[in-house]
Amino acid sequence: MPPVVHVYPLSRLVHAPASRWESLLKSIEEGKTRAFRYYLPLREAVVLFCSKGGKDRDQIVSGMVARARSAGGSRGAKVAKDNDDAFRVFESSFYPRIKAYKGDFLRESQTGHPFEGVTLVGSPHFEVLDQGGADRYVFLYPAGWERDEINAYLELLSIIVQKRFGKPPESLWCMNLRTGRDEKWKSSARVRKRCENAARLYARLINAMESEP
Repeated sequence: MPPVVHVYPLSRLVHAPASRWESLLKSIEEGKTRAFRYYLPLREAVVLFCSKGGKDRDQIVSGMVARARSAGGSRGAKVAKDNDDAFRVFESSFYPRIKAYKGDFLRESQTGHPFEGVTLVGSPHFEVLDQGGADRYVFLYPAGWERDEINAYLELLSIIVQKRFGKPPESLWCMNLRTGRDEKWKSSARVRKRCENAARLYARLINAMESEP
């Protein structure tokens, strides 16, 4: 059976030299849950805010801040502030550009898609119509990844959008919640090739490890 891999860890391996794979895999395994949870209150709040058409804003934000503070432990105040700052950027810079909310993908069970020897899983955060009436698949991006990392992540995510929804890569809408601007990106044959190579190498590595006596 092909190994299952999420777009996040695979994207980290795309541009990493072979000498870094072992340490990178370990750090990904140890930090994936924390990374996912850090901005989970933000994602849930944005989806709820959009689904309600912008109503109950203060209640939604206060709930988000409380969840972020509680989940952050000793760093609760910083986690809460980062989630709150990112929400405010979404509200001011992106929400006015959404014509209609169509649904979210936050808690659904994900069906993997075959890709170069692995089963690729992951999804955008939610679906909207933009002001031009086009279907857009939103990825909320509040972090500060390296340029190569975000390019690889979006390339892999666009593959899922194509396979699952039958939509072109440009339907992916990456909202940079630090700058308040669309994250400049387009599908690249060069990056796609690197993603394919990383997936094949990852599959070989996992299969070799599982076949060891």
